[in-house]
Amino acid sequence: MNCTHCKTEFDLPKAKFANHVRWCHKNPKARHYKESNSSLSKQRADQRFGVHKNYNVVCTNCAKEFIVVERELLFPSKAIYFCSRKCANATGGKAKALKHHSDDVAHYTVVAWRHHEKKCVVCDEDKVVAVHHMDEDHNNNDPKNLVPLCPTHHQYMHSRYKDLILNKVENYISSYCNKKLGV
Repeated sequence: MNCTHCKTEFDLPKAKFANHVRWCHKNPKARHYKESNSSLSKQRADQRFGVHKNYNVVCTNCAKEFIVVERELLFPSKAIYFCSRKCANATGGKAKALKHHSDDVAHYTVVAWRHHEKKCVVCDEDKVVAVHHMDEDHNNNDPKNLVPLCPTHHQYMHSRYKDLILNKVENYISSYCNKKLGV
């Protein structure tokens, strides 16, 4: 079967072929079909859910008043509203992560990147960075015990060449502790 509009040959069941002919990009009536279908859909939605209206709501985080546009029968569509992504993250997302994944329960790498820059303290490598436990106790995830190191220098810390970088690592830890204590 050939389409009467674009002349493309099809080997389709009759119903699918008819669907192509109706919506073919070269069919002059296709635009009319699309417009009438979209206006019908909009009318049905307006009847079922009401028209769009402006509503004043208050941000759950900062108490700022702002306007949302929603259908009248669906308002309020949310239990809480936020004026910006920043406010939403302050009470959801990041705030929940800090609440439910505090440093006590979070993975040691998460704790390390919360408190340290993701950069090797010896060579400033920032592409691939590992985390070293200074006391080698993997249960001690205190930020003072975690040191960002590139894989090479991390391997140094676990080898006989530890002495080559130990001073830099210890200086970093003492400067980190001094910053946190405000000394």
